Amino acid sequence: MKRIRSVPLLMAAGLVSLTACEKSSTSPTLFDNAQVTADVAASSGDAIATAVTTMTGNEVTAALPVAGASFDVLGTRDLSIVRTRTCYDGSQAVVAGCLPLSSVRMIVTHASLDGSRTFTSTTTGGSSVSFSGGVHRVLDDTLTRTFNTAQPPVETSRTHIGRASAHDTSSFQGPNVSRSHTEAAHDSINAVTWNLPRSTNPWPVSGSIVRSDSVHATFTDSTGTVTRDFVKRIEVDFPADAQGNVVLKIDNKTCNLNLVTHRVTNCQ
Repeated sequence: MKRIRSVPLLMAAGLVSLTACEKSSTSPTLFDNAQVTADVAASSGDAIATAVTTMTGNEVTAALPVAGASFDVLGTRDLSIVRTRTCYDGSQAVVAGCLPLSSVRMIVTHASLDGSRTFTSTTTGGSSVSFSGGVHRVLDDTLTRTFNTAQPPVETSRTHIGRASAHDTSSFQGPNVSRSHTEAAHDSINAVTWNLPRSTNPWPVSGSIVRSDSVHATFTDSTGTVTRDFVKRIEVDFPADAQGNVVLKIDNKTCNLNLVTHRVTNCQ
């Protein structure tokens, strides 16, 4: 009999435990997966545009000529960037001090970016996505310079290959719901290439940047808080058009990313 009577008691205890583990919010519509996708598209688009700017900055600080490059201050305005680099010649020998520059064929740059971001982007339907947060990123960038056979040789293109990691935080404020994201992202920079001269080739003509973004999302309103974990894949393929527009892919959506403004728009 004791065993029979213990069954309802165990079931009741289980119900109490289940209730305690349920989400703290009573709002059935608080969490919005489409909103998470829009938020991550906005923050990732800004991060990818910043990576493009950082690669250009790696060239600038290595004293490579970038006349006519679209070196956008938006990408570094709120960030502190520390760079270290090693230069190599065509035989993979180290070029001390990267001089003479004419002998340099490959530049390996380690860039650390720290700071904050405040941004507004626009999603499907014209709705605004505004966010602010902290930025902690590392980019390991290997730049290869390509020259023709003229005498003296003339540089014709620069190709960037690398890996990046990010540990960023973002806060989004809607009319009734606030959202915050903690993101741990890993980026692959796949043969992102600029043709020279930059005056007529301001944007990459080929290559891609692919981001795997692990997101801890928190939704909060007056009824409580809901949290969810996601992994989102974001991809940008080059070339960009003359205005710096590229297609950004996230999940099953495609958006427009402008590399000048860093804004993501028209997600469909």
